[in-house]
Amino acid sequence: MSIIMTKAALALKNAESNFQFVKFEAHKAKKKAAPDDNTKSEYKPEGKQSSKDIDLKKIRHEVVKFGMSGFDPTKKQEARIALAVSLGAKPPKKEYVNYKELMQKRKAEKVKEQEEKQLMRSKSILQTGGKKKKKTNNDVGHLLSSYGKVQKKDLKKDDKGSKKKKKSAIKKIK
Repeated sequence: MSIIMTKAALALKNAESNFQFVKFEAHKAKKKAAPDDNTKSEYKPEGKQSSKDIDLKKIRHEVVKFGMSGFDPTKKQEARIALAVSLGAKPPKKEYVNYKELMQKRKAEKVKEQEEKQLMRSKSILQTGGKKKKKTNNDVGHLLSSYGKVQKKDLKKDDKGSKKKKKSAIKKIK
């Protein structure tokens, strides 16, 4: 039996001689020479922020931190949380409240709301003096006021008259 040499078999035989070693070298950035004061330009690329903007952000952050230092502990904690949320942190979860207590609070709020509405109604009645607007039955609106309202009896008369005309026209044709 003879062995048929395939490309894969040849590659396995010559594996050591075909081996290539490749070494990865990272690209090193060129060192920039110190720019001369005379050649400085006002142009700054859009992608990079200027050092003034960064300094202003740092100063603003320090001012906020200094302002927080004067608060009492509970307000200080709330201010820290607000600052963290403004910087991109997730807001804290709401505290657990017992369901029965929550329902009692909601009922109390509803009762207060009802009382406030009642007070507002009584104040509005006293201030207006109980004046009510009279509604007219045939008020069609300001657009149709010049035309008026069509009465039902007028419609009935027109329908009867048109039927008679149609019948007489049909008789004439026959």
